Amino acid sequence: MSHLEVHLRLEKKFYFMKKDQRFLWTGTFVMLVVSGFMQAQAFEQEFFFKGKVKTMTLEKENASDKKDKLKTVFEYDQNQRKIKEISPYNYTNEHFYLTKSDEKPILKKSYGTGESKTQTIEIEDQNKARQTLLSGHLKQGKWDYYFIHDYVGNVQKIRWFTDGEIYLEKTEETMDLNKYHIPAGFVPFDWDRNRSSGIIKKSRDYTSNQYDHNVVFEFIEEGNPNNRITFHYNGADVYDAGKGYWHRYEDGKKIEERNIYRANEISDFGHRYVYNADGKLKSDHYGYFSQLPNKFLQRNLYTYNDNGDCIKRTEDGESGKTYIIHYKYTYDEQKNWTSQTSVFDDGSGSTIRRSFTYYKPGESELKNSLSETVYNRYLKELRAYKPVAEQQFKDYNLAKTKKDNAPSDKTNYRELRSKNWKDFLPKGQKADTITTGDLNKDGLDDVVMVYQPEKLLKKENSTGRTLRILLKQSDGNYQLVAESNGAVAGESMNNVYFSGLEIKKGLLIINHDFIRGGSVHKYRYQNGGFYLIGGESHYGDASYHSGIDYNLSTGKYISTYDNWDDNKDLPKSTKKEGTQKLATLPNIETFEIFSLGVGDHEL
Repeated sequence: MSHLEVHLRLEKKFYFMKKDQRFLWTGTFVMLVVSGFMQAQAFEQEFFFKGKVKTMTLEKENASDKKDKLKTVFEYDQNQRKIKEISPYNYTNEHFYLTKSDEKPILKKSYGTGESKTQTIEIEDQNKARQTLLSGHLKQGKWDYYFIHDYVGNVQKIRWFTDGEIYLEKTEETMDLNKYHIPAGFVPFDWDRNRSSGIIKKSRDYTSNQYDHNVVFEFIEEGNPNNRITFHYNGADVYDAGKGYWHRYEDGKKIEERNIYRANEISDFGHRYVYNADGKLKSDHYGYFSQLPNKFLQRNLYTYNDNGDCIKRTEDGESGKTYIIHYKYTYDEQKNWTSQTSVFDDGSGSTIRRSFTYYKPGESELKNSLSETVYNRYLKELRAYKPVAEQQFKDYNLAKTKKDNAPSDKTNYRELRSKNWKDFLPKGQKADTITTGDLNKDGLDDVVMVYQPEKLLKKENSTGRTLRILLKQSDGNYQLVAESNGAVAGESMNNVYFSGLEIKKGLLIINHDFIRGGSVHKYRYQNGGFYLIGGESHYGDASYHSGIDYNLSTGKYISTYDNWDDNKDLPKSTKKEGTQKLATLPNIETFEIFSLGVGDHEL
């Protein structure tokens, strides 16, 4: 099955218009479009059925063992709402709805039915207007997730707690659309002032110090509520400001999906969806709208039988390669399919089987172990925890204020002399790693420390770490001779993990791990400073390995690439030796990891 990927790099100025005010942003982003976004919506019909279904049994092949069949059983009430799901992995989920008209369960219970007796409760507390006030996940008697929802005027605030401490805070503010200028072409109809909406969404992550800001709109056509436009994009104060997505619906169905690459411009490329007379997706074209449907980057076509089930899916793209999947069905008396067999061009395929039982007239509906009594019992626990969570929030804010207002450290560590290395650890910082060894070959053990700010939260990630090198003097005192904020990765660096220090043969060695692979940087004391003299980096996955070993002193490097799976889409295995002599060796005090390019690698 092909997965056509289109990468478009655009550098633009981003605008968002507000009456009497204009905000200008600049930025660059990469758009990635992957085949298959709408495919699942188009033909995955496992949970579509007709009639008063009481139970449905779904049987699939195990992807890791084709002989093994995975069977899931679903139970429904008279309103065709799922009330129970028994998974093939010894787990059961149950749903409880507070009223007959509710579509969303207000209580969920998940529990193990095999060796694992783990039980999780998901519950909401709502007011008379059906606004959520409290919600949470109770796992094995503890709130691993807990949410407090507050409403003040047109702002909803949600505070998120996890594992017993504050985690995230987000707000959703309803906008007065009359105060905003809608960019030309974004809403191609007269819109209903009462039904349309705009929301400003902001969130702050306390553990990773991340901030998000999104602006979300929905415009309903005047006199025709089934036609609408929705779009959202990032606000002015976040990365990739102005980037977003624009969707158009007609008769309740999405017909266009485009990217917003500037806050006031809709891209000419995207998805166009066409439906048949029965409302089934007939085609999905991706490409430039000015060229569709004759020229496209990717296309998916769907054919259905008289029962409305997809019997053929055709996928092709500008590469010219066409993929076709045929679907064959068997049906029961209610015209619900009981087997769906997919057949690919090479003759391979798989079968999904379903079996149903149906409610008979006057028959009582199925029940599970949940009830209003059970709901009220857990609701009492949910409400009882609120003061605890509120106190956590107050304690955090007090500690944060104290930390922010603490007097700055005015110690001149370059002039400091002390026999205790801990005196070189600034107040408010916590030692991460300490190692000792002789770095300047004077027979005395020196100290290298890595530290980061003390944390107010267990799950908090520091954005950076500091490294200090202390050389021991003949009088027993330590002296700070080098400090670096770039040689060691912070905790929040993408998939790069500081894994330790070593002192070997007079060299300072700093190690980092990747998800698959790692890097090594070697520094030597010379000319009164510490300089990078060697580096290694290697990464890969199950199909390939790529690595480099670079001797900066000589300038020589060896680059290797191994393709273990002989995948024709990947380069062949290679080994390259080269020379890249630097005018000056990088000093640890100014060097930042992965800023040095060597061949196709970064160290």
